[in-house]
Amino acid sequence: MKTGFITNLTTCCFGILAMAQQASELAKAAEDRPEGGPPNVLFIAIDDLRPELGCYGVDYIQSPRIDAFAETARLFSHHYVTVPTCGASRYALLTGLSPRSNPEAGNHAFKENLEFTAQRGIESFPHLFKEAGYETLSIGKICHGKQDTLPRSWSRILSPRGKHPDFQNNSGKKQRPAARGLDLPDAAYQDGAMTDTVIDTLRTLGDEPFFFAVGFTKPHLPFWAPKKYFDLYDVEAIPQADWGELPDSPSYHPSFELMQQYGHHPEAGLEDSAYRKQLKHGYAACVSFVDAQIGRILDEVKALGLDENTIIVLWGDHGWHLGEHRIFGKHTSFERALKSVLIVRTPDMKHPGRSTDALVQSIDLYPTLAQLCSLKPPADIDGRPFLDLLDDPKLAGPEYALSYNQSYGPAFRGQPRMYAVSLRTRDYRYIQWQRNLGEGEILFQELYDHRSDPEEKENVAAREPEVVKRLERVVAGE
Repeated sequence: MKTGFITNLTTCCFGILAMAQQASELAKAAEDRPEGGPPNVLFIAIDDLRPELGCYGVDYIQSPRIDAFAETARLFSHHYVTVPTCGASRYALLTGLSPRSNPEAGNHAFKENLEFTAQRGIESFPHLFKEAGYETLSIGKICHGKQDTLPRSWSRILSPRGKHPDFQNNSGKKQRPAARGLDLPDAAYQDGAMTDTVIDTLRTLGDEPFFFAVGFTKPHLPFWAPKKYFDLYDVEAIPQADWGELPDSPSYHPSFELMQQYGHHPEAGLEDSAYRKQLKHGYAACVSFVDAQIGRILDEVKALGLDENTIIVLWGDHGWHLGEHRIFGKHTSFERALKSVLIVRTPDMKHPGRSTDALVQSIDLYPTLAQLCSLKPPADIDGRPFLDLLDDPKLAGPEYALSYNQSYGPAFRGQPRMYAVSLRTRDYRYIQWQRNLGEGEILFQELYDHRSDPEEKENVAAREPEVVKRLERVVAGE
């Protein structure tokens, strides 16, 4: 059995009796649902989307459809992912499990832990819904790659309709630029073709409740979208991050995904300010492109009358640096990589359109959706439900959010590889680096005061020893 993504993985084995008990509980929960029938769930995952949206206060971005949706829903302004890389973040979300012991497992977390998910009985929250009688459908990037899937979780795995040129996954990465806009229709791109398939499928669904997971690939690299979305922006009017000094942190890396996997970089690389503008322009265009696709799906949901009994979730799998800390990419323990989009709408939501600044984590979505649909998740998940915040956005919510990461850049102070716990409270971000999580000496510490330093530019750990000690105890579970 593979180990490492969850605590004491090798000791967690659930037998046939446990699975039978779970099945019985699910059946009882189904009997206890309201007479109107269980709600549907439309879960939309958006790859590499940081809160770069109008509804999150970013005024230059063109995201009218998501902004309009947020006016009918609950926007979480302080939602944090568990791991700032695609596969591991999605694994944590779908299983409700936190990588508390070893974050070595990354983008292939699903494949590496399939044996464990099988032994648990319920391998993911889509599987929970399937066992409760839902039709569970998946299209696009929900897990990570063709080899990383949850084989028992889906009634159907869909593919985009028709044969469309896929300008994202062609060969020869180094021969293609990181950002470009071709004068092509939306359906010439994977996300546009996928949207067509989603709409077609919604029109054919029967009377049984559904859990429909839709995974958009943009704004993940490469920043390619139809030209009309690039034309929405004046590149010179797009605000740029302060390039500043190299951060003194193990989180720093030389934007390896961008610089190593794509070509056509200028001679000066990211030191070229015009190139940085071009990249951010491409990211913005991709956000607007995906915004339009989401709008089309939401329009169809309303036209079919499904909005009256459908929970809708928009979720970003992690954030992304757009020049902050001299990085274009994810894979850091900073706010920009860990903070992402979460917007939830329920049919009977109280106070729709109001946001909450409570601290929530991606792993909290599993128990929340389960409770909304009168289902009982496995007892071993780590997430905490936030139904109270859906009713009252003014509540304080949890005191902190925890995330996990590893260093990806050059050796830091002679330490080639370190692991981090990144703790976010209302006022601070504390980052603790060790050789292995929870083992041995703390090699480096970072503390950022968000009251005066929201961009996390000044490490004040040395000046605030009492704050550091207090947050150390939180990380240790004391």
